[in-house]
Amino acid sequence: LINFGGFPVNDAEGNTIAEATVNPTTRTITLTFTDYVNSHTDLSGSLFYNASFNSKNIQTDQVNPIVFPVKNTTQTENVYISKVSTGGGTGSPTVVFKQGRMDDKDHSTIHWTVTLNNALLPIDDAVYTDTVGSGQNLLGKATIKYRDASKKVTSTIEQPISLDKSRNFQLTIGTLSNQSVVITYDSKIIAKQKSYTNKATIAGDNLEAVSRNASVINYESGGQGVGTTPPPVTEEPPFIPAEKQPIEKTVETDFGPLEIVKDSEQDGKITVIYKVKSGDTLPGVAKKFDVTVAEIKDWNKLESGNLQTGQKLQLTIEKTLLTSITTPATPKVTSTTTVGNVVEVEAVGTLPHTGDSNPLLAFLSGLSLVFFGFTSIYKK
Repeated sequence: LINFGGFPVNDAEGNTIAEATVNPTTRTITLTFTDYVNSHTDLSGSLFYNASFNSKNIQTDQVNPIVFPVKNTTQTENVYISKVSTGGGTGSPTVVFKQGRMDDKDHSTIHWTVTLNNALLPIDDAVYTDTVGSGQNLLGKATIKYRDASKKVTSTIEQPISLDKSRNFQLTIGTLSNQSVVITYDSKIIAKQKSYTNKATIAGDNLEAVSRNASVINYESGGQGVGTTPPPVTEEPPFIPAEKQPIEKTVETDFGPLEIVKDSEQDGKITVIYKVKSGDTLPGVAKKFDVTVAEIKDWNKLESGNLQTGQKLQLTIEKTLLTSITTPATPKVTSTTTVGNVVEVEAVGTLPHTGDSNPLLAFLSGLSLVFFGFTSIYKK
C-alpha cells in the first residue's frame, strides 16, 4: 500500500457507513461499521486504494497471479506485468496544456494550471472552455495571466467562474498575438474517487477547437457505499388480557352473556369478552362469531388450541353480528290482587317464556285459585 492512513466509507449524503483501518504490518484493511448498518438495509459498497508491486515477488513479461483474500474467501487476479521505457516529448510548443496537483497540506483541494498558446499563434477572439469532471466543485475565481513572447507576465486579471449544467465554465481571452496565457484555479473534492479529470479547450475565429485532458490521481484510499432506509416500524399497542379489559356493559346473547369492552368500537367492529362454556372448542367459538382460529389465538396470545371452562376470550366481531345475536330484554310485570279490604298480594317477576318450567309458577297459580274461591264465597 502507498498510503497507510485510515479513511471513511460514506454514502452519497456523506453519512459514514464504516471506518477503514490500514495495517502496514499485516497488509490488511479492516472495516468497522457504524450504527448506519442497524438503520439501513440492502447495503453495498466499494473500496479503492493505491498499492505498488513488490519487485521481488513478481516476474516481468508474464502473468502474475495476485491474491486478494477477503475474510473467508479468496479472489485471484491474473496481472500481466511488462517492462516499459519512457521517452521524452517532441519539445514542440503547444496550443493548450493542462495539469493539476493536490495541495500539499489539504488533499481535498486541487490546483489546476492551464497554459494557452505557447506556440505563439495568432488567435482571433480566443475563448477558453473548461470542463470539470465529477467529484469536485469550483473554488473561488480564475486568475488569467497574459505573457509576452519571452513568457514575461504583462497583465493579470481575475474572473468569477461557475459551472453550467454540463459542468463547463468559459473565459473570454480575446485576441492573442505573440502572446501566451496561463490560467489557474482551484477545485474542491466533494467525493472520493481514484482520479479527477478536467478538460481544457481553446478556440478562436481562426482556430478550430483544440482540447487537452488532465487528470490528478488520488493516492489516498477511500470508499463509497449505499443503503436503503426501511419504512418506519409501527409499534403494536401493549397486550391486555381479556380479564383486565375495561368493561362498558354486559349484554345477553344467543351464546350467553357477552361483556362489551369500553371504547372498542372501530370500523364497524367491536371487541367483546366471551366466557368459555363446557364443550367449547376453538373452531366452534370461531364459527359462532364468524372469525378464524388464528385470529382468536392472536387476540389472546394463545400458544395452544386447548380451552378451559370459564376461560375468557376477547373477540373482535362485526357490530352487525352482535346486534343480530343480542336477545331483547324481558319486561318486568307487577300483579296486585285485593280481597275485600283486608288482603293484598303483590307478585313481581318476569313474564315466563314458552316452555319455561318453574315451581313458583304452580304455586302462584294455586294461590290465585284459592283467592278466587275465597272472593266468590265472600260475595255470596
